[in-house]
Amino acid sequence: MKIIHIFGPKRGLEYEGIWSVEFEEGGNEFERILELWDDTVYMYQFCVRHLPDLQEAFGFAIDPETAADELMEEADSLARYLIRLATQEIAGANLQYVFKPLDNMQANITELQLSKGSYKTGMNRAPVLRIYAVRIDRNTYVVTGGAIKLSRLMKDRPHTDLQLQRLRIVRDWLRQEGIYYSEDLTDLT
Repeated sequence: MKIIHIFGPKRGLEYEGIWSVEFEEGGNEFERILELWDDTVYMYQFCVRHLPDLQEAFGFAIDPETAADELMEEADSLARYLIRLATQEIAGANLQYVFKPLDNMQANITELQLSKGSYKTGMNRAPVLRIYAVRIDRNTYVVTGGAIKLSRLMKDRPHTDLQLQRLRIVRDWLRQEGIYYSEDLTDLT
């Protein structure tokens, strides 16, 4: 496993921004999930398989094609917003506008905090796409994966439970490697 820098501020510290884990089986997770969410066939098939859950999440009856279109639009908005925050195109903003503690009951920021990122678009529903990451510092996150979250608890669905396991694996690996602060990432570039 290794982590690579995806993008960061145009000015400032080179180790801030979005980093992504690369598992041994393939490329970086950030690009993988964005490509998956941009794959029309994958999104349609996912929506067909999970239509009752999607209708509950959306709060109304919806067909798989429309659901896939909405999810792909949400993914595009999320990616564009992340880039704007990470590159500091929005004055005074940082990635904590998107990433929140994974545990909704956790109010304090903790060391190597498990985090979830989502973005509410103009749609009249809560976002269902999640980018999962470990928070290293104020404007520094290591992406471990992402999912279409349709249940309250991650352990309730196999595809989100896998993401929960990955978060923990990456957090433990960062600890083992002694990476606790964004400055610790300078040795990786």
